[in-house]
Amino acid sequence: MPKTILSIDPGSKGFICLREPNETFTWWAIEKMDLPEISKVLLDIKNTHDNLICCIEEVHAVFGSAASSTFTFGFNVGYLHGILAASHIPFVTVQPKKWQKCVWINGDMVYKIKADKNGKLRKETNTKESSINCAKRLFPDLDFRMSSKCSKIHDGKVDATLIGEYARRNNL
Repeated sequence: MPKTILSIDPGSKGFICLREPNETFTWWAIEKMDLPEISKVLLDIKNTHDNLICCIEEVHAVFGSAASSTFTFGFNVGYLHGILAASHIPFVTVQPKKWQKCVWINGDMVYKIKADKNGKLRKETNTKESSINCAKRLFPDLDFRMSSKCSKIHDGKVDATLIGEYARRNNL
């Protein structure tokens, strides 16, 4: 039986993505919802979809971030885990580097040159732009803007979709 894939980029500008077996995609912007609304969305998904699996990005505190923002971020991630568990939605976590390695190809890669603290230049992957290239390649017909009024692609929507692609490819 084909699976319905729920994938979550849990950041403050993250998204929830639902990918149904018929390749219909639905997204919810986490920043546009409060915690009870997120709970309602996840419970509605659970109650209307069989053979559901969720893949959520495994995130950690970012070095140098303010304590208050790190606390809020951690609270939100914990809240999502709790709602998934309480709703009996099976879920797995995946580290960003793992899902990126699975879905990106060399042609998606965008690099930036940065100087370290000693002034030495080094090449670093621009993960946002690389993911946007990947999403455009894999899903050329999908609209990755926050809304039709926006002009820029939303990287949280892109990431949530690509996390779902990782789950599909790995038959989670």
